[in-house]
Amino acid sequence: MKKLSIIILVSIFTLSCNCKKNIVSNVNSENLHRKWMLVSYKNYTKDDLIKKEAFLDMTNKERASSKMGCNSMSFGYSVTGNAITFTQGMGTKMFCQDMNLETDFLNDLPKMITIVIEGHKMTLNGKDNEKMEFIAQDWD
Repeated sequence: MKKLSIIILVSIFTLSCNCKKNIVSNVNSENLHRKWMLVSYKNYTKDDLIKKEAFLDMTNKERASSKMGCNSMSFGYSVTGNAITFTQGMGTKMFCQDMNLETDFLNDLPKMITIVIEGHKMTLNGKDNEKMEFIAQDWD
């Protein structure tokens, strides 16, 4: 009976460790370090996001860059497991006709706390139900 209990405990421990490793390897794989096109965010239509060529470039492993139609922006970031942290962004200061998307994105990206990558799709989630959905630029 004692041996059976030990075998069960070791099996449970092994399975739980493998599940956690899969999450970490999914996010930390080269799938993350791509240029991501924003396709769903707040009340912006997909057509609006495509027209502005809204993207988040994460090819650099420490700094992300983005553009939401007007100014270039830059953010520091780090990923641990499925948790993501962005620094407050900085960007160029050109004035453009419609800067709503840029302003919202600049304010909301640092609020994102989890990341999920499934194939060519990436989703960033905030603690207050904020959500940003991306498609890898290099996806056919």
